Amino acid sequence: MNTSLRLLLTGFVLVLLGQSGLARADYPDKPVKLIVPYSPGGPADLFGRFVAQKMSVAWGQQVIIENKPGAGLNVGANLVARAAPDGYTLLLGAASMFVDTGSGRSPAENLKELIPVSLVGSLPLVLVASNLLPARSVRDVIALAKAKPGTLNFGSSGNGSLTHMAGALFVTLTSTDLVHVPYRGINEALIDVAAGRVQLSFAGAPIALPLVKSGTLRALAVTGSQRSVVAPELPTIAESGLPGYDVTPWYGVMAPAGTPSAVIARLHREIVEVMKSAEVQEKWKGWGADNNYSKTPEEFGAVMKVEAAKWDRVIKEGRIKLN
Repeated sequence: MNTSLRLLLTGFVLVLLGQSGLARADYPDKPVKLIVPYSPGGPADLFGRFVAQKMSVAWGQQVIIENKPGAGLNVGANLVARAAPDGYTLLLGAASMFVDTGSGRSPAENLKELIPVSLVGSLPLVLVASNLLPARSVRDVIALAKAKPGTLNFGSSGNGSLTHMAGALFVTLTSTDLVHVPYRGINEALIDVAAGRVQLSFAGAPIALPLVKSGTLRALAVTGSQRSVVAPELPTIAESGLPGYDVTPWYGVMAPAGTPSAVIARLHREIVEVMKSAEVQEKWKGWGADNNYSKTPEEFGAVMKVEAAKWDRVIKEGRIKLN
């Protein structure tokens, strides 16, 4: 290649790089879509809309929520995974994306095709018991389960749900034989726990805690690695005699694989600023949620990988059939 042609090509490449850098620096210069793979009105939708509103103000560009429920979370996840990797189509993903139910997208696909930006919050689960059950602690439950294998059961919001997986992990770590009873929703499960037809359940704090406060159910512990700000008086299951137990249903923003690192950095920075605000902290607490965000996108990525590996292990060790 002669010198003139080499210089011409080099200059052309530098111009393209310069334009690419400028585009990233100007991001966003048009509306951004945040795909929420849930129906309107639920916790994920509330999280997404509030974060979108705050980011719209910070950017001077509208962040538009599009609810795309269906096939678990796979309809929304597929849309984002196949979108242009330019930062203008994002996903509000969830921990349940990393339970491999054997249908739709797998955790491996989600790890490969969706890249982390930041957590935006979590909803702690509470281990609740029937008032008819003679157990006042996690240790009591373990002792009863070991004394009478196969006689205690726990209700969940359905096969493969995190409320199911919370019980499955409990069974795995305690080597007990709790019977899983799946329902169409957690409210139905809690009705049967209150009536004593089912002994236990792992339910979201916003639903469980009002029932505990009214005396309808008994709370034994929360499922996360740390005590929840919405119920600081409740111990974690880990500190109640089951080290290593951690189930934290979280929500977080993800982008298509290949999105420029400068765009991811900008997104992460803006989300963290939103999450640090006193308004968000108060709002999340009012919703029964913990205000969790990631110090770096890589930190969130590590959470995603740990989640996928944990549930893969629980499903295999428990020989759980999810479909």
